[in-house]
Amino acid sequence: MKQFLIDLGLVLLLMCIIALFFDNQEVSKTMFQRSIDQFEETVSSKEISENQYITLQDSSDNHVSSLMKKMSDGCVSIIEFVATIFSDFISMILMVMVY
Repeated sequence: MKQFLIDLGLVLLLMCIIALFFDNQEVSKTMFQRSIDQFEETVSSKEISENQYITLQDSSDNHVSSLMKKMSDGCVSIIEFVATIFSDFISMILMVMVY
């Protein structure tokens, strides 16, 4: 059981690290930084840029964030289920004690 909990903890840690590096915000920052670097190189070499720069903002979730969202929703539903069972159990005990 101890080994299983250690493995589970390591997998969750790995998923959190992957989510940090492949999050939509990090990918957007990387692409934006590349565009800035390319623009600075063009300006420093005194070339006339004919490129029209546009900004594209993708608001859709990537695969890692959607997986993390599903896992989070699953954990929330499990916690709600356990809390409901615990609440019903306590309610049943109090009913028996009172009556």
